[in-house]
Amino acid sequence: MTVSIDFATVQWSRKMIAAVQSLSGLPPGDLKQLAGFLDKLAKLHQQETELSEQQLQVILQNLYTKDLVRLEPHKGGVYVEFSGGGFEYERFLVRADGKVPNNRYEAKKSG
Repeated sequence: MTVSIDFATVQWSRKMIAAVQSLSGLPPGDLKQLAGFLDKLAKLHQQETELSEQQLQVILQNLYTKDLVRLEPHKGGVYVEFSGGGFEYERFLVRADGKVPNNRYEAKKSG
């Protein structure tokens, strides 16, 4: 049996290999957290919204101890919602400069 692979398939697989190789050393829990984030990031890209490096930093710092529930475009930035890390929920707007306006932050502590 001969397998025929087109050029676009080869190019895509090379790009994915480079991305996956840099992730291969992560522990399973980190990969699981990252997978959920990547799913929400893909949906954000479908809505033609890109994250700035500062927004990405704020989101990933929170992802360390919490679960990302929602990530969506919003006027003035992106709206995120997390659960866990001592919070039933934590919702806030992250502007492109990475700032979180006080009036756009709400949270409810667990227990």
